[in-house]
Amino acid sequence: MSVAPGTYRHWKGAHYLVLGLGHDANDASRTAVVYLPLYPLEGPPFAVRTLADFTAWVDPSTGAAVPEGQGVQRFTPL
Repeated sequence: MSVAPGTYRHWKGAHYLVLGLGHDANDASRTAVVYLPLYPLEGPPFAVRTLADFTAWVDPSTGAAVPEGQGVQRFTPL
């Protein structure tokens, strides 16, 4: 699976700008999504998640990961 650069909505409603994919510097086989929150925040501006975590489905009542199709997608492209 891949994630294209662009704007995404998190299941809680916030928007993020995905810059692209990268790899874990300590594990080249671990793909990460590099993104930037589109709202003010304190601290470092960039965030990363593994590709699997970024594309996961979650239970909207708990935020816990669930099997594909049994909840909502964590991030959806706009």
